[in-house]
Amino acid sequence: MMDSSAPPQPPPGYLPTARWRIWDVVLAVAAGLIAALVVSVAVLAAGADVRDPIPFTIVFVAQFGGSMAVVVALAKRRGSGSLAADVGLHLRLRDWWGVPAGMALGIAVALVMTPLLILLFGDDPPTQGVVEIAGSSETAVEQLMIIVSVAVLAPIVEEIIYRGMLLNVLIRRFSVWPSIVVSAALFAMVHVFLDLNAIAALVGLFLLGLVFGWVSLRRGDISLAIALHSGVNLLAAIQLLWGDDLIEWSERRLEEIEGIVAFLPF
Repeated sequence: MMDSSAPPQPPPGYLPTARWRIWDVVLAVAAGLIAALVVSVAVLAAGADVRDPIPFTIVFVAQFGGSMAVVVALAKRRGSGSLAADVGLHLRLRDWWGVPAGMALGIAVALVMTPLLILLFGDDPPTQGVVEIAGSSETAVEQLMIIVSVAVLAPIVEEIIYRGMLLNVLIRRFSVWPSIVVSAALFAMVHVFLDLNAIAALVGLFLLGLVFGWVSLRRGDISLAIALHSGVNLLAAIQLLWGDDLIEWSERRLEEIEGIVAFLPF
């Protein structure tokens, strides 16, 4: 006799070996937050500031590790025990193009969102905490740590949770687009819950979540979604770390070009 309490099987083609439940998603998120909280307390007790780049990275790695430990442990109960099969964690070199495509996607979303942000917040939208942290980085090591945290670890763990687990839960109960929309909405809302200043990015995060969800279902795993997510975050990290320097460099180059054009005989 079949167990009527067991969740239905996922559709063929999208992580068919996994039977994730919504509480698994909650537990994975909570484990990361608890690990981050414990390490934050330890960092503060040591006299360090968690808003400095190196302590921030240590806390973020703890959050990543906490969530991943739960995912690995639960995968043995909900699926085959293989992260490739159960959450679609593949890191394929052929998906490298997803990184520059993600950067382009980030620019496109920013262009779409700019009029709305100006309408809602004027010239002073809320600034997320990571902006202050990135701005305080001074050494190459600190900058590298921020890039690894933001553009490597964050895309991996977030895609595992929201597209590898949550989308797997939703797609067994709803049709494709309602599942994508709900997963994207929760993806955006959790970011705001963790940092209220992310409210300015809420709609942009939702739009990105729609793309990541659609790509994951289209491909049958989260490999390309991770690459796209990494590209979006890498662009943001570059802007945070070197945005002012890049603007200043561009302005100097334009002045040099204008000076050369002024001497041309036409």
